[in-house]
Amino acid sequence: MERITEDQIKRLVSFVYARILGADSLQGEARRTVAALRLVADKQVAAVRYFRASPSSGHAVADHANSSWNLLVSIARIWRDHSEFPADAAMETFEFDAESPLAPII
Repeated sequence: MERITEDQIKRLVSFVYARILGADSLQGEARRTVAALRLVADKQVAAVRYFRASPSSGHAVADHANSSWNLLVSIARIWRDHSEFPADAAMETFEFDAESPLAPII
């Protein structure tokens, strides 16, 4: 998470919110789907900001921050073909052992 800048966070968050905030004119299932997507995005943005500002450090905090960021990037990738997609901001963070990538980090 350390390699992700505040500017990248702002650009990705702005991009995602610009795509999902225009759903007020939708009806029925489409409106509920966008509302759910907005809720998930809100929670991930809040988590990223919380963990970035957290005075405590450690593996658990880093794992939560990375997971929240990666989910937010996944949401943004729904619109990866959009002309304004911030590809340089939508970088995932990965925490794994290069020798054994499927084994948990201890």
